[in-house]
Amino acid sequence: MKNTAKICFIVLFTIIIFQTPLSVFASKIVQSDREVNQSDEAGSIDSYYKENVTGKNIKIAILDTGIDKSNRDLTFKKGINFTTSNAADFSDKNGHGTKIAGIIGARKNGEGLIGIAPNSELYIAKVANDSGKVGFDDVVKALNWAIDQKVDIINISLEFGKGNSELKQAINNAIENNIIVIASSGNIRAEGDAFKAYPGAYPNVISVGMLNLQGQIYADEFKEKKVDVYAPGEDLTSTYFDNKLTLDTGVSYATAYASGFAALVMEGKQKAGEKVSHDTVLKTMKADLNQGIDGATWYVYIGLILNIATVCAFVCLAIYSLISYQKSLPKKWPTKILLTALIIIVIVNIVGRAFVYFMST
Repeated sequence: MKNTAKICFIVLFTIIIFQTPLSVFASKIVQSDREVNQSDEAGSIDSYYKENVTGKNIKIAILDTGIDKSNRDLTFKKGINFTTSNAADFSDKNGHGTKIAGIIGARKNGEGLIGIAPNSELYIAKVANDSGKVGFDDVVKALNWAIDQKVDIINISLEFGKGNSELKQAINNAIENNIIVIASSGNIRAEGDAFKAYPGAYPNVISVGMLNLQGQIYADEFKEKKVDVYAPGEDLTSTYFDNKLTLDTGVSYATAYASGFAALVMEGKQKAGEKVSHDTVLKTMKADLNQGIDGATWYVYIGLILNIATVCAFVCLAIYSLISYQKSLPKKWPTKILLTALIIIVIVNIVGRAFVYFMST
């Protein structure tokens, strides 16, 4: 009887330990062999890496200020410049595009930064000049170019204060070609600033809001914008000129994070033989990136509820068993009740977590 009691307590203790939310143990930015891994608040990126999913063969077009061609962390398949008559000069002299490219796909090479999707293929379209100024025409041209390159994802970490018919048509063309377009929902410039930023505000574009270091929504204004998905955007490590790394905060960087993550989702689904579409990718991104925040898909909270309910159940069982042993029963552990309760808890956890898994895939 004593051995049975010990076994019950060992099982209780073990399950409680493994019920601890992963976020408790999650690291922010870690140093590894002179390389910096990107922030992974929910542990979702690492779960893909463990399956050897790194964005391989996923083509991502980056519409921005170009790229620092000499940066050792960055490689690209193709590049083009739409801001001047010299189409071959897509060098970044602003820095923004280089940062975006690094967050998305900096290579794992023993130095600098490891991007979210380090084996993705980057297609660089310079649509903003050296001061960051951008026009509708150049973005439209870049979208059409990206379609011609048959990319899988288009990252647009920039914003317009209004829409444009040609821009909308180009976005529609990209969607019709099964390209996932991910764009910034716009930075919050002042309290109450919930303006619509385009092309992120178009319904067929995945608009990105921003999380802080604690994995919470950075500002309430993002809720008013009704963005599609949230991603980390505070103090993200980025590649920069002269092979330097910087810490940057902004929705642009959250958008890059989301695009890199979308590449992991796409490759993961392709490997599993699952359907890859705007809806299926967005659904998985919401489940993996929005854990525990307002606006997350409802079923994401089941895991948290199971954690709380399980811990409470174990505490109640422990109190009940001690009271029963000391007072209510004649020095005898209520073994059958304890084992029955444990079996019920395990079954509920298995069913609940399986439900979350299948809903998010």
